[in-house]
Amino acid sequence: MAPGGRVVTVMSFGHAAAERARTLVASFEGRRVSWLRVPTTWGDAADAALERHLSAARVGWRLVLVGDEASVLAARAKAVAAGALDAEILPEVLVAGRRRLYCVHCLSVHSTDAAIGGTGACPGCDAKLMVYHHVSRRHGAYFGYMIDAEES
Repeated sequence: MAPGGRVVTVMSFGHAAAERARTLVASFEGRRVSWLRVPTTWGDAADAALERHLSAARVGWRLVLVGDEASVLAARAKAVAAGALDAEILPEVLVAGRRRLYCVHCLSVHSTDAAIGGTGACPGCDAKLMVYHHVSRRHGAYFGYMIDAEES
């Protein structure tokens, strides 16, 4: 995270992230800090809360995201889409768990339990997808591509 931020928004997802977020909030002594506590995972309520902070962001604003991988990636993608720079965002993933997967064939994003390098079906187009290790900043999800595309 870029040094010198005067205003920090910490967004934590679920109870597991609360302790780490509490430590981070305390570490930003001398700065104006807002702590958004999201009870579970990324969803409409979290999206709306982050939207309010993004619309009020000015030079010197920083965003800290703490929680499960899928929620942190979704919130990070939202911030990047709103114009936040990589240096302004500190993502801290505490638990991998389910991951967001972007189907490069039907352009949908869905959640999966498949591991990186594993496979899963896309609910949008029913393609059997390989979970590629690359994470899209724009979509906040791993890329998934059809494992047998050359055979089709």
